[in-house]
Amino acid sequence: MTLPTRYNLVLALLTSSFAVGCAADDGTGSDAMEFRHGGHGHGGHGHGGHGHGGGHGGGHGGGHDCDDDDDDDDFPGATQIDAAAGFSCDFGIAPGTNPALIAPTIERDRMYMADQPGMLYGKHLPLSINPETGDMASGGRYLFETKQQAHAYREWVTQDYVLDGVQFLARPEVVAPECHEWTNIGAFELGDISVDHVVMRTERWSVPGNGNKKAMLEAMLPELVQGAQAMGLTGVWMLYNKSERLVEIVYIGGRVAPPAPGELDFNSFFALAFAPTLGGDFDALGWTRVLDRTHFVLSIWFPFELGDVGEPSLWPNSPPLPEPFCGDGVCSVSRGEANDTCAADCTPTCGDAVCDADEGTSACPGDCRIRPAF
Repeated sequence: MTLPTRYNLVLALLTSSFAVGCAADDGTGSDAMEFRHGGHGHGGHGHGGHGHGGGHGGGHGGGHDCDDDDDDDDFPGATQIDAAAGFSCDFGIAPGTNPALIAPTIERDRMYMADQPGMLYGKHLPLSINPETGDMASGGRYLFETKQQAHAYREWVTQDYVLDGVQFLARPEVVAPECHEWTNIGAFELGDISVDHVVMRTERWSVPGNGNKKAMLEAMLPELVQGAQAMGLTGVWMLYNKSERLVEIVYIGGRVAPPAPGELDFNSFFALAFAPTLGGDFDALGWTRVLDRTHFVLSIWFPFELGDVGEPSLWPNSPPLPEPFCGDGVCSVSRGEANDTCAADCTPTCGDAVCDADEGTSACPGDCRIRPAF
């Protein structure tokens, strides 16, 4: 398919910046950066097409903070993630943002954000590029152990997270942020997070009335999971915010086929974007759809360990999208960087969990802490 000129320019800028770097980051209506999708009803999607079978998928495998049993008795073939709550943020990325700074900024933030109490599984950091305008949008999808932790995280991100003297959502590259905390109705791993989480789609509805819809949603959950499995998806979450009268589903896909070397996986992106909605039952109830957006998964984070000695972040679409690299100004110990392998980024003691005099939150964020959420 032929992509609009500005779309190609944005991608060229992202990928060229990555290459240069290696050689030497409740209820919203539609907006300019939203990629709208058509079609209703459950169905699979294969190589650029619709229908049952084929499509996104991968073997059942790894995963983090899931139930001990491989499958839940009520959800055969699915591994339930033991989370009580969720959090999401969506925002635009300001035009003119330097693509070379995206990955190191994200990696630095990871060492503070993923250190907050109760963050489970893997935070998914999305990236969408509007095919008509070239505008980019990002944000985050999180799961938490308790509702209290999700609430504390929202307060921290929207008010207290200050780095380099700037509150996170007041950064110049962040445009029109929308953040929500959620009750997790159910979240399931259907593949292997280490290889099968490549693209993701978020659908959100405004729910009429003041009644509690939790029991209704719990009753609808098995059909949602079955629909995701029929589509060959690799993950699905159902989330609810009673006070804001919002329902959200997040679903994740793997690759429909390996992309050509150095090319972004548009086949998988558009297969998910143009697939029939997984939330057709909510549309049938007359609920108002307020968001339907497909993203590439730019990065996935796991719980942080002091010194950055835990699991490294994943960058499933990099290259060609940017990813951290030696020389980007941030020492990523979990990615194998150290003074003897990357002296440009790492001091001799970076990674020892002690913030030494020659370190700081810029070059060695894994050692140097800021105030926690609570």
